[in-house]
Amino acid sequence: MKVEVKSRKVMDPVKSNYMKRNTNITLIIIATIIIISNLPPVTYFLQEEYRYQNNDGSFKFSEQSGPTQGFDVALARFESFKRKNPDNENRTLYRTFSLKPWRFWEWWTMVAGFERYRLPKYER
Repeated sequence: MKVEVKSRKVMDPVKSNYMKRNTNITLIIIATIIIISNLPPVTYFLQEEYRYQNNDGSFKFSEQSGPTQGFDVALARFESFKRKNPDNENRTLYRTFSLKPWRFWEWWTMVAGFERYRLPKYER
């Protein structure tokens, strides 16, 4: 009676360590690029322009870098616009930009300022 023994391929430990090291280095490089690209000096040059408007375009606002032209200022100015124009039927503020998750250099902005994405998207 013959007994068949199936041989298993055993990966060479040196090759296995080499592959793990390359994978780790690649992951570290990708994480470093994402972290550096989300730092304020870099995001200043790569940041999308956030624009808002009402339905008829009688109110428009564009965010700019710095504390004086941010999202909270857009909301305050829109409230002021509504008080000054009580007869205007277009009392909803819309965002004119989309969420773009592939733009990894904006991930921190998307997380920290997610309330701007809760506004309804303006469809032209």
